[in-house]
Amino acid sequence: MVLHNPNNWHWVNKDASEWTRAWLKDTLTKIEAEEGDVSAKITSVISMDGDVDVNQRKGKVITIYDIKLTLEYSGSAPDAEDVGGTITIPEVAHDTDEDEFVFNIDVYAESKEKQPVKDLVRSRIVPKLREEFLKLPSALITEHGKDIQHAPGSNPPPTASSGKVNTVTVTDNDEFRTSADELYQTFTDVNRISAFTRGVPKLFEGAKKGGKFQLFDGNVSGEYLELDPPNKIVQSWRLNQWPGDHHSRLQIEFDQNDVDHVTVMRVTWQESPSAKKR
Repeated sequence: MVLHNPNNWHWVNKDASEWTRAWLKDTLTKIEAEEGDVSAKITSVISMDGDVDVNQRKGKVITIYDIKLTLEYSGSAPDAEDVGGTITIPEVAHDTDEDEFVFNIDVYAESKEKQPVKDLVRSRIVPKLREEFLKLPSALITEHGKDIQHAPGSNPPPTASSGKVNTVTVTDNDEFRTSADELYQTFTDVNRISAFTRGVPKLFEGAKKGGKFQLFDGNVSGEYLELDPPNKIVQSWRLNQWPGDHHSRLQIEFDQNDVDHVTVMRVTWQESPSAKKR
């Protein structure tokens, strides 16, 4: 996985659902228990529904997942040689505590002869499942954290350059079911800016002409160049790894349509450095 995330400052997400499915199959099918003449073991992961993500933000790797599992088990008892059934765990989530897991145990063609196997599953298999579920976050971070986070010291420091910077202009439009004023406030109100950047600006001199700002721990800096409430905002933007003192120009326009009750946001980003060098 190619990563371009200088200083690990912005949100990076990786879908780890398929890896988790394989990890659960490999890990859980090793679980077994025996007590006297009664035995039981996990034989398969029938289904895994939900999402598993590994995320990096501000140098910290975290896991976010919420899945439902259905497992199959087999076993034997003195009066029932071939016993099978399922274990359903409605929720295995990143914020589930050990004592919060729920296990619904069913037996195929249930009978009193098979009950000892079901009892063994509940008393010996379930505790082992709890232990393995608690290992999932660290396993995810160990396997995938290196793909979404630069190692310390791996980011080259910003350097001055007298050469020309190859730039591009990026444009985009999007539609929002809100007023132009609400969208305008999102880019000028410090509380809203803190919300969508997930952090308090390092510097914010106010949404006024000449007002400077620094976002994402200072990795992004800029200045308000023009403001026409609630129709237009023009800013200068600079990432601290850009060469020299190069700044881009970001123009955001808000076009409110009162008939359809929507506002179209039009973005024009000029002088943004491209990956190619001159």
